[in-house]
Amino acid sequence: MSLDTSSVPELSGQQRRCHLLLMLYTPLPTVQLETISRINGVDLPTARQDIAEVASEIQRFYHLEICGNAADGYQILGTTLNQRLCLLHWLRRALRCSPEFVEQHFGPQLWQAVLLPPQQMPELEGCINQCEQWLNRCFEQRDRQLLQHYLCYCAWDSQHQHHPHFDAVQHQWLQCKPEQPAATELHQALSRLFSHPVNTCECDFLVLTLIMLKKHSYESSDSAEDRRLLAAIEHMVERFQHISGMNFSSREELISQLFAHLAPAIERCRFAIGIDNLLLEEVVRKYPRLMRTTQQALAPLEQEYDIRFSREEAGLVAISFGAWLMQGNALQEKQLLLLTQNDPQLEEDVEYQLRELTLLPLNIKYLPLADYLHSGAPPGIPLVISPYAVEDRGLVQIALPLTRQQRKALRALLEKP
Repeated sequence: MSLDTSSVPELSGQQRRCHLLLMLYTPLPTVQLETISRINGVDLPTARQDIAEVASEIQRFYHLEICGNAADGYQILGTTLNQRLCLLHWLRRALRCSPEFVEQHFGPQLWQAVLLPPQQMPELEGCINQCEQWLNRCFEQRDRQLLQHYLCYCAWDSQHQHHPHFDAVQHQWLQCKPEQPAATELHQALSRLFSHPVNTCECDFLVLTLIMLKKHSYESSDSAEDRRLLAAIEHMVERFQHISGMNFSSREELISQLFAHLAPAIERCRFAIGIDNLLLEEVVRKYPRLMRTTQQALAPLEQEYDIRFSREEAGLVAISFGAWLMQGNALQEKQLLLLTQNDPQLEEDVEYQLRELTLLPLNIKYLPLADYLHSGAPPGIPLVISPYAVEDRGLVQIALPLTRQQRKALRALLEKP
């Protein structure tokens, strides 16, 4: 079987990386560097860089590796479960940014490998239609396209005795899902279509697939599973308000947003799927108290579901809390000036301590002490703090470590309107 290597128009980096990932999932032992270069229309160094970027992402989120070299070709290594979860994500991405490649290259190769002739495609579509009825929900058109290709890949993988493994906790979790009856029916229909024997773990994986395609909505949360999560989120919000001493301006809207995030987040934690959070380091550095309060509020929910959220997941929840605290002028960004001299570590420690004192977003500007003594504070700065001794009643002078009384007084100053 060969890949079509006809010329292509100039592609974006995201399109190239999607093509590359899907090439690695085609029914070939390895994919050659020259093939990647030709299909994506780039030189060999660019193809190598694309491989490195894809390798970094799938290792971070799905614990997979791209192994090989230019001489022998490349392949993905990792567990069957992680490989399939990775493909599910990237296939969805490819259908958004490069649907032609999916329909003209990736799909036909799978159909050929799984021995599904074009005249039987309506039968596969029929299985998907029946699944909608069993689930009592409709797939979006793009998800229908995804399932047509993805189910073929899973059938091909299963025919080669590559099955996902679930531990006892994961198996029990999937067995209790409301998608389980629909997955059982879909598995039987697919077994007849592709003529391969029933395997319990494949049925479990179909449950997981249907879960990953679900659109979680607070408004339509009428199942026992959703009611359980809603109760846990309501308790989490109450706990956050109790710990922080602050109330949210729109509690119901916050719960709706948290429901949409936490429902899939629980699945990601259960099956060790990573998630990106580009703002994590900023949240940890600028809002340490918000991050810590969020983690404390999340603890009962983690105990309820017997999981532990990653820092990335917790950081995304912290961002939601922070954003809703800002709603309705619950919090205003506080402008303050931190005087500097000759001890950068001390100044960094002081800034961290200030940010630890409050959930209030602080806009901390630095100014050399000598410049302050010469010209004073810039306009619009209501609070000046110095970790250095200076005779000036217009500023607050502090020394580390802060006593409990000093912390209380400083917090009152920071949160003063």
